[in-house]
Amino acid sequence: MKKIALMMLGFASLLVFSQVEVFACSCELPLGNITVKQQVGKARKNSRAVFMGEVLEVIRPEDSYSVIVKFRVDQIWKGKLRKELTLGTGTGGGDCGYRFEVGQRYLVYAYGSNETSLSTNICQRTVPLKDAVGDIKLLGKGKMPS
Repeated sequence: MKKIALMMLGFASLLVFSQVEVFACSCELPLGNITVKQQVGKARKNSRAVFMGEVLEVIRPEDSYSVIVKFRVDQIWKGKLRKELTLGTGTGGGDCGYRFEVGQRYLVYAYGSNETSLSTNICQRTVPLKDAVGDIKLLGKGKMPS
């Protein structure tokens, strides 16, 4: 009985004294009192760049909580972007990272300090192209990358 009590005490000590790094995702909930047109307009206004493109590569650096996604840009609605760009996001799950798939096309709403340091996550309106028909219609005619 003493062995079991000591084992339980040791296990409890491990739980109490071990450090675990935890990331939590928290997004602002969509506002039900504004139209989709208003939501798209707000998302465009609050983004550094809005573009459509195909994922060429997803790079997961070792010992990192981030992912680098390489895109071929097809169309731009905001920002001065080149034909190819890289974008950062989390690994997914609790860090709000968006899970991109190579070969798939997306409509991306990105934020960042400038057009060469962009990121996105699940809190933005970023979606696979097949789910972006309404947004693209509301965004209107885009332009080609430089």
